[in-house]
Amino acid sequence: MDDLEYIKKFSKISISGICEKNKIDRANLLNNKTTKKNIKTVREDIESEIAKLYIKEQKTNE
Repeated sequence: MDDLEYIKKFSKISISGICEKNKIDRANLLNNKTTKKNIKTVREDIESEIAKLYIKEQKTNE
């Protein structure tokens, strides 16, 4: 993956998207008015998305 591709994929990671996926209110999260479990869930999803950037894509021979 080249630098520009990495940057583009990184920019697609968003707190809003992660909150929507997990049905967590973004405003409550950012204002610390949600559960610790929700905070942990969002953190783990952010870490997971970042980790995916480092997994090498396998190219198939066609």
